[in-house]
Amino acid sequence: MNALLGAAGLGTGELARLADWAEHRGGLALHPPGAGQHPPGAAQHPPGAAQHPSGAFALWRFGTPLGGLRSLRADGVQAWLLGDLFPSPPPGAGMQADGTPPDAMLDAYRRHGHGWVWSLAGQLALVLWDAARGELALYRDDSSAQTLYYHRLPGDALVFSDRLDALVHCPLVQRRLSPDGLHEYLRLLDITSPNTIYAGVQSTEPGVLCLYGRHGLHQRRPETTAPAPAAPDGGSAPGLDAAAAALDELLAQAVAERTADTTAPVCFLSGGVDSAYLCALAAAQRLDVTALTVGFAEPGADESAVAAAVAGSLGVRHRVLRFSTAEYQRAFAALAGAEYPFADPAGAPTLLAFEQARNSGDIALDGTGADTLLGIMPARHQRLAVQYAARLPRPLRRALAGALAPLPRLRNYRPLMDFGDPEEVLMRWGGWSRRELERLCGRPVDLSGSRFYQVFRSFAPGAHMACYSALMGTLPDDRIHVAAGLTGLRVRFPFFADGVGNYVQGLPVALRWAPGETKRVLKHALAQRVPRALWDVPKHGFDFPFDSLLTADDHALLRAHTDAATLARLGCADTAALARTVAAYRAGSRAQRFRVWALAVLGAWLQQHDLSA
Repeated sequence: MNALLGAAGLGTGELARLADWAEHRGGLALHPPGAGQHPPGAAQHPPGAAQHPSGAFALWRFGTPLGGLRSLRADGVQAWLLGDLFPSPPPGAGMQADGTPPDAMLDAYRRHGHGWVWSLAGQLALVLWDAARGELALYRDDSSAQTLYYHRLPGDALVFSDRLDALVHCPLVQRRLSPDGLHEYLRLLDITSPNTIYAGVQSTEPGVLCLYGRHGLHQRRPETTAPAPAAPDGGSAPGLDAAAAALDELLAQAVAERTADTTAPVCFLSGGVDSAYLCALAAAQRLDVTALTVGFAEPGADESAVAAAVAGSLGVRHRVLRFSTAEYQRAFAALAGAEYPFADPAGAPTLLAFEQARNSGDIALDGTGADTLLGIMPARHQRLAVQYAARLPRPLRRALAGALAPLPRLRNYRPLMDFGDPEEVLMRWGGWSRRELERLCGRPVDLSGSRFYQVFRSFAPGAHMACYSALMGTLPDDRIHVAAGLTGLRVRFPFFADGVGNYVQGLPVALRWAPGETKRVLKHALAQRVPRALWDVPKHGFDFPFDSLLTADDHALLRAHTDAATLARLGCADTAALARTVAAYRAGSRAQRFRVWALAVLGAWLQQHDLSA
């Protein structure tokens, strides 16, 4: 395995047990147990410093952690950084990012405290140990490109790792299915931080600092203030032309920083405006760009013609990738072996595309983050349901929905009333509702601990665009991160650059969205580089038509992964209901196709992972 694994606050026996396990698996001790707890010349417990009951901290490296590993040490403080900093450090400069001494980052920590992490520009995860304070810090940036997981033991000790598999296979963690994680998966078809599929194991939330010391574990979030409307030279808010020009300059810089260390950049060109814009910016800076597009046989899902037109206009090399059912089946099996299950149907084509990209280049640009940054306005019926219908009692809404069903002219208004929790109106895929889950699992289901529910409830009912954009940002882009991990492809996300984000968030909403036009400023900027007629067409999104995979070979995937024994491993009270859902699909019904897909994915994952319900 390729991972970091560490612990803080363990008792002597637990620490010895963990150290023995790590040694037998080839772990290299980056911070051996008991080493460097107090730096030479430092007071054992300075006034006001934390004194952990054991003071023990240990860290091991197994293989080569994904994203690379850099380390710093200065005056009793040690830090390990996974991933990338931007601009990229010069070769041989260690942590040096801008010509300053290698310990400049730790100097910022000593001067400014933990707030320094929010000034780091990159796609990274950070582990920092302050021996004098007896304090551990865990952090990863908003892009979620890197991961960090932790498990709290009885007595409040902590074990952590950047890889979920490494953490749950260490001898101090029991691999058990998390009921909350299962409920969230079946509801959202995804599991969002801090929840995971494993009981007692949590994921650090992107952009949130986790601190562990004498006061136990607590979190710090960045202080946020609403950005002032962006304006040149302190004047009024910019017009569309000025805003597009400024965005173009900032995003071009972000692309340059993220491709500076590559000799063969790849752009994923889906046919949408986000990827087209990144490809245009990269092509303007260098001639060695290759654009890759996944094509589908189904016309309703295929956007390769649009992508080809954009690539032709830019003069970049362009490959359209088309995969067979056998290749999709192989990708499905590979994803079942990933660290955690996720039901994004686009996972299989993404993995296959990443394999091809890895053969074509060493860095790939991806448009992830643009939707949340520029803002997404939910459909009108979603806005009405959340703002008004959600105020009605659930029984009354159910009665009204039932009354509308037989009326031809009004039945299309049923979605305004036919929902449970208001959060369900804004979910991406059609999993089981909370009430359905309670019947299915035979127990109360509380989704309030999920990040999706927490974010929804942090917005006022009328803040439709801000709320929906933030909600889409909470849903992990697992297909991207898992595919990157499985293939070793380094993927960069220019839309997460701080300069880009700060500027766009300060723009008036009217420059980001107008009725009938999303991403207004980005489209205006793209039109200066690629003729609008080539890309301004209705979009399908990167949607994999997964029915062909589920039905292939007489529903081979469903027969293999949704059998009675596999469904029983979920620990649900009514597995017969799950079996009926699968049987209806096999009989030709497509009404619950996403649910069936989610069950197939989860069943395949369970068959490759040893854990109990």
